[in-house]
Amino acid sequence: MAGQTDVGLKRKNNEDSLYFSDEEGFAIVADGMGGLEAGEIASQMAVTSLTGFFARAFAERKKTPGRPLEQLGRLTVACRDWLSSVNAELYLAARSRERRHKMGSTVAFLVECAGHIVVGNLGDSRVYRFREGTLALLSRDHTWAAQEPDTVMEGEHKRAKKFVTQALGIQARIEPEITVEKVRRGDLYLLSSDGLTEDLTDPDLAKILAGVGEDLWPGVAALVRAELDRGGPDNISVVLCRAVG
Repeated sequence: MAGQTDVGLKRKNNEDSLYFSDEEGFAIVADGMGGLEAGEIASQMAVTSLTGFFARAFAERKKTPGRPLEQLGRLTVACRDWLSSVNAELYLAARSRERRHKMGSTVAFLVECAGHIVVGNLGDSRVYRFREGTLALLSRDHTWAAQEPDTVMEGEHKRAKKFVTQALGIQARIEPEITVEKVRRGDLYLLSSDGLTEDLTDPDLAKILAGVGEDLWPGVAALVRAELDRGGPDNISVVLCRAVG
């Protein structure tokens, strides 16, 4: 795995956070909302809490091995519960401080278990899979543009794309997207905040990912640089993961 976060060319602070662990087989990207301190705190809280959950789940699987698919099933259910727990934590924190009452965070993650990955997201941070030259979006954007496209008037698409309908901490109840898929050797997974796709299209991403070799760090740098070269108005966070088993 490899990852990088960049403030971008027009923001003064970076409200994105990320974390990944090769050994424990998970990666997380979060994009804070609420401005300045609030957004930074929200994304950091989301990543820190989820990191703790994934690390404990990995340790438990090593400590008490069981049937792989049963472990996968338990992990999948737990991911939804963990997101609800983190949401409650952020929701209460936001309402305990007047200056942070609008703080929240999008999140996208993947976690490996039993030859599969569990993918989850809230908001517009994304998880892609690049397999045999084809790019596929595994997450689902929670935005006005993605969920209610027929209601977007002409000229409002840019605003609708930025209008997040679900995220951690902004509502008491959430409905996260959780999917599971079997991993194939050589699969390349990309996690990103929406800053990466501010100007880069899916064909742009596919072209860059096609050139990624065994060393993932140059690929991460190339993705960030490509968005910065297009203007990079938002914070940019990227994690790449290669399936090698």
